[in-house]
Amino acid sequence: MSRVQSTSAATPIDLSVQEHGEPAASAHSRRFEPVDPDRIEFEDLQPTGAPGRDGTTNVETGHLTFHGGKVLRSPDLVPVYVGAYWQTLQGKRDRVHNDAAMAALVKDPGQTGIWKEYGAGSGTASPSKVLAGVTHRDWSKQDVEALIEAQVRAGNLDASDPERVFTLVLPPGATLRDGEASSTAGLGGFHGNVTARDGHPVYYAVVVYSQRTGDRVNGIDFTGTPIDNVTITESHEITEAVTDPDVGLAIQTGDPNYLGWYDDTTPLRRRDGTAVLDSFGRPMRGKGEIGDIPVLNAELEGDSALESAWGWRYGFAFQTEWSNRDGKAELEPGEG
Repeated sequence: MSRVQSTSAATPIDLSVQEHGEPAASAHSRRFEPVDPDRIEFEDLQPTGAPGRDGTTNVETGHLTFHGGKVLRSPDLVPVYVGAYWQTLQGKRDRVHNDAAMAALVKDPGQTGIWKEYGAGSGTASPSKVLAGVTHRDWSKQDVEALIEAQVRAGNLDASDPERVFTLVLPPGATLRDGEASSTAGLGGFHGNVTARDGHPVYYAVVVYSQRTGDRVNGIDFTGTPIDNVTITESHEITEAVTDPDVGLAIQTGDPNYLGWYDDTTPLRRRDGTAVLDSFGRPMRGKGEIGDIPVLNAELEGDSALESAWGWRYGFAFQTEWSNRDGKAELEPGEG
């Protein structure tokens, strides 16, 4: 999917797919519908009752399929910090940490080693930008894309590199919405694209300054430290932007041919082997993008704190990503 959310869900099995998983027609003949994190409540996914007729199962599965779309072979990352907070003393410290983390991410032989499994390559990190004059606090997807389009038109963001990804980092307290999903209910970020004047896509990701304040959490509090929460979410979104950059076009047009690497085949099953059903009572199939699979699997395993979905690399907190080759979520290829 194009967003990271701690209450993920998957798409229902398409009616063109037979019971045993063999497509009745070409996969590209159907309309792509994105994962909808709000379709079900996650507590409904948790194992309950006695084992089903299928017996026990390992829910930590997934399989990304290449749909013929683009992957980024030499991505260039530009962190973009939104709001005056990033010019405060603490904001500057957070910027330095995040800039260093993102520069490490695009060269990390572990993380980019997973990218290479899917035909993508290691990248570069260009100098970050601060948009201190932006005071907006409640961000919708439309607001995010309008800001990017305006900054590109004004020349403040250089979109000349077709594989550049702008990662917008919101300030503390700013909320984010994508349809019905909200950062006040577990949304950490999402990625997508807008169209430049010459017609080429401009790729972006946006992440929340995830923070717990009393009993309230804005975003996803992985570690208890906001800037580490930022780098975990940002690594998720960047990796998805690299391996499935045009998911936004797939959503907009309904054409799955725009997808890069996406899992729309893995059945969702509880530990007792029974199928997870959507609100219409249909079995659910598909775990989304490379970063969605570890998050969904963690939740299915009962790890609601997502402790199994991230780790440390060179002093920075990054999310684990799914490897088809190794059949698991990991921080580097072949990790034990």
